[in-house]
Amino acid sequence: MELGIRGKNALVCAASKGLGRACANVLAREGCHVTIIARTREALEQSAAEIRQATGSAQVTPVAADVTTPEGRAAALAACPDPDILINNAGGPPPGDFREWSRETWLKAIDANMLTPIELIKATVDGMIARRFGRIVNITSSSVKAPIEILGLSNGARSGLTGFVAGLARKTVRHNVTINNLLPGSSSPTG
Repeated sequence: MELGIRGKNALVCAASKGLGRACANVLAREGCHVTIIARTREALEQSAAEIRQATGSAQVTPVAADVTTPEGRAAALAACPDPDILINNAGGPPPGDFREWSRETWLKAIDANMLTPIELIKATVDGMIARRFGRIVNITSSSVKAPIEILGLSNGARSGLTGFVAGLARKTVRHNVTINNLLPGSSSPTG
């Protein structure tokens, strides 16, 4: 399928495995120049090599960094300063009983699953608007539509991101910049 994104620059977070890697692979197959970010250098380098091998000639730039830190975001944006496509992705916070979570636990979940994507959007959306093309996809969770009791940290942080994006997307779409959320969940029909 021709998606019309050949030659576009894509920045993909948490791309050494799972959905992030799958997104990076598809973008590379479509002819994008892909910058992949993850914390673990060895797994990231292996993913980059496998994506290059699978696609034949894809330009894949790995950046080993923690994107939840200002330094990690700076490293990612230095490697891909003008992304046309941004895939925000992060591992979910741990499950548990809210009575056991400290303020620091909440702040860590909110930082990783809400504030980091917002910071990356803030750093990239104006360039997308100026170029009149941008695609931002936030990989969140089906728990934003159907909260799961033991996933309170994820429910809260990811719902906050979803609410923020709903307001912003209405303003950016007129500039051909779309912002969407991907809500993965259990493949089991019972949840």
